[in-house]
Amino acid sequence: MRDRIPPLAALRAFAAVAREGSFARAAASLHVTTSAISHQVRGLEQDLGAPLLTRARNGAGRSAPTTAGAALLAGIETAFAQLSDACDRVRDGARRTRKQLAISANGSIASLWLGPRLARFAAMHPSVEWQMVAIEITPDLRRDGLDLALVRTRHGTLAEGDRLLFEETVFPVCSPALDLKGGARALTRYNLLQEWVEASPEKEWSTWLERLGVAGSPNIVRFSTFNAVIGAAIAGAGIALGRSPLVDLDLASGRLVRPFGTTGLPGSWDVALRARPGAERDGHVGHFARFLLAEGNGGAKP
Repeated sequence: MRDRIPPLAALRAFAAVAREGSFARAAASLHVTTSAISHQVRGLEQDLGAPLLTRARNGAGRSAPTTAGAALLAGIETAFAQLSDACDRVRDGARRTRKQLAISANGSIASLWLGPRLARFAAMHPSVEWQMVAIEITPDLRRDGLDLALVRTRHGTLAEGDRLLFEETVFPVCSPALDLKGGARALTRYNLLQEWVEASPEKEWSTWLERLGVAGSPNIVRFSTFNAVIGAAIAGAGIALGRSPLVDLDLASGRLVRPFGTTGLPGSWDVALRARPGAERDGHVGHFARFLLAEGNGGAKP
């Protein structure tokens, strides 16, 4: 490597003037003053012992490279391109060496509860690349390449090694734009939104209509996923049976309200945190597991 390479700042200043055709425009592109650009170029010409630019006078014409300047500009552009490529290779290598860890949950839990928390945790720990996988059935963590999973389990039952993340409470929710004057009788004026469920009476509108003393045959619209139910409720399409804590963020933001106050029924299912055997020996996995357990708070109700 040669010893007498001019300062990088001076080379950048000269290349900017040659590219822009103006000391003022070059200064603006580099976010420095025109006098700083002029000083850098003048020093570079003194260092190399040759004029590099023709100067525009009184704003007329363009500042253009001289013969010596054109030769230098070609070398600078080649060198800068090589430097840029080298920096990109280093960045790509750094990204590839980031540890990759994976967690799964079903679609509703993934988007309504886990997703916002994973994004917040990942922002605080950028050295790890987390991947979230939506899996509707109970996963095989080894086969599916998972480090952690949020799994649904019948209320009060936990598999060996599982830790309770949260219990659910079910209650009606709707957009604040709906007019529910008249109490429970207003239910007959709106679509009642419900997901397809089995053996979970608290998630059936028939249970709630009886509980609230509503007679008649309201229009019940069924969806295959809880995500779709909540999306329709936020859009004002009807009244849904929400599940806390999955709807807590929507309640806190005001996108949803509880039209019948604190009335709620305990859910038939809990959500547990399951780790692949040995995965928590990785400090990142262990840290994230503790973070999620603190967020879930062992099933504490909001």
